[in-house]
Amino acid sequence: MAGAVIAVKVVRDAACNWGAQLIVFGARRRHCRAPISRGTLLSDSDPSTGKTRAAPLILLAQKDFRRAWIAGALTGIMRWLDVLAVSVYVLQITNSAFMVALTLFVRIIPMFLFGAAAGAFAEMVDRKKLLVGSLIFLAAIYGVLAWLAWTGTLEIWQLAVVVFCSGCFWTLELPIRRTMIAEIAGIERIGATMGLESSTNNLTRMLGPFVGGLLFELTGLHGTLALGTILYLTAAFVLMPIAYGSAPRTGERPSILGNIIEGFQYVRTSRAIMATLAITIIINLFGFSFISMVPVIAKQELGLSPFPTGILMSAEGCGAFFGALLIAFYAPPRRFRQIYLGGSCIYLGGILMFALSPYFGTSLALLWVGGFGVAGFTSMQSALIISNSPPEIRNRVMGVLTMCIGIGPLGILIVGSLSEQLGAPTGILITSSTGLIGLVCAVLIWPESRKLREA
Repeated sequence: MAGAVIAVKVVRDAACNWGAQLIVFGARRRHCRAPISRGTLLSDSDPSTGKTRAAPLILLAQKDFRRAWIAGALTGIMRWLDVLAVSVYVLQITNSAFMVALTLFVRIIPMFLFGAAAGAFAEMVDRKKLLVGSLIFLAAIYGVLAWLAWTGTLEIWQLAVVVFCSGCFWTLELPIRRTMIAEIAGIERIGATMGLESSTNNLTRMLGPFVGGLLFELTGLHGTLALGTILYLTAAFVLMPIAYGSAPRTGERPSILGNIIEGFQYVRTSRAIMATLAITIIINLFGFSFISMVPVIAKQELGLSPFPTGILMSAEGCGAFFGALLIAFYAPPRRFRQIYLGGSCIYLGGILMFALSPYFGTSLALLWVGGFGVAGFTSMQSALIISNSPPEIRNRVMGVLTMCIGIGPLGILIVGSLSEQLGAPTGILITSSTGLIGLVCAVLIWPESRKLREA
């Protein structure tokens, strides 16, 4: 056990050193480049040198921000690796599209059940300790699950329990860590912060399935689960030194229910937040649900093994990564709403065309385009919520956002049922078309969603 802890510390220090070296290299490259003639590079002043540098590089130069960012990257890789590995395993065992969809349902349903409560609860405790403790707990149960898979005694219900626990962790992670990095960076850099966060998340969506498909093909499920133990434990150690915690409370401590009610009451007063949440519900209900069917299409329609299936799932993350990088460096705050809406439309259009594609190469390209669009959605989602919420209620409103994201399991059941009866391509075609119609309705009800933000 001591050897494992030492190994985790070595990985943690290597990750932090790698992050610092990447920042220096990136800063030098930026310094040597000629000025860009198109667009405007978002920049800031480095207080240590007085020089102007790109805002994302300034953020990564902050030690606490970098640690929170690295922890998010490590857990993000495992999140998407886990989604692929578990989906492929369940499909191999059951050969049922609906069972694959049901597995993803179990993973996401905690967001709907506990999302608002998680945001309210985060207001009442030390958020860093809660996040670190959750990571250590997750590392422990993934270690147990890896041992069960290695000994051949793993059962589907045991896998479902751990997947549900993983979903509970992500329900806590969204309002806690994203608010944490936003407050460490400063609200004036919210666009660059969330753009960088989104690009990192999308990079993990690209690397996770790729590594997961390769590792599953080489070692089986137990290898991917063992890697999860290492990554979650490393993320916990990376977060521990951060100088961040809940502000001291004075006066009467509010109840969780009271915090939840206050969050919903504030949301009702802001049409901008209402529009953001409406589009969030549409995309999670009719867009992201398609992910559960990618392994099904890969096996039943394209005849792919786990590794190329991982490549196919990585294509969306690859497109989203490059899209999010552009947003992090160039997106002006006054266009956040337009980027959010436009990216959502491109995403749904891309997966609609993917459902019609009979070829592996074409499917890769269409998922890349869809991913490029979803970068606008994921980057701007939290940015719009945080920038439109006062600090004292921010975690509660982020909790409401988490609950809206949690509507996704219903969409997963819908696409799973349609795919079981009509085939996976038809199921995705119906849901993505419905999502596009829903976006049109949202724009008509909340025209603020397509307007420039006033300066």
